[in-house]
Amino acid sequence: MPRVIIRKPQDIGSTIKAARQDRGLSQEELANRLGFNRDYLVDLEAGATNLFTRRLLSAFHELCVTVTLTYGDDHGQS
Repeated sequence: MPRVIIRKPQDIGSTIKAARQDRGLSQEELANRLGFNRDYLVDLEAGATNLFTRRLLSAFHELCVTVTLTYGDDHGQS
């Protein structure tokens, strides 16, 4: 089961992309399931940031909080 320590927005994006690919989903399929526009998902996977994301990661950094994402076992896949 892959684990990723999140230090920057690109870490979040690459984790979403890897989990999506492990599930065999296209960007279009996942975007549709989530009610997103595919372009939004493309930006998300590329690590595009918004003010909320930048501030959240800055707060974690300042407080020495480590965020780890683990994926692949939720539905018996990966």
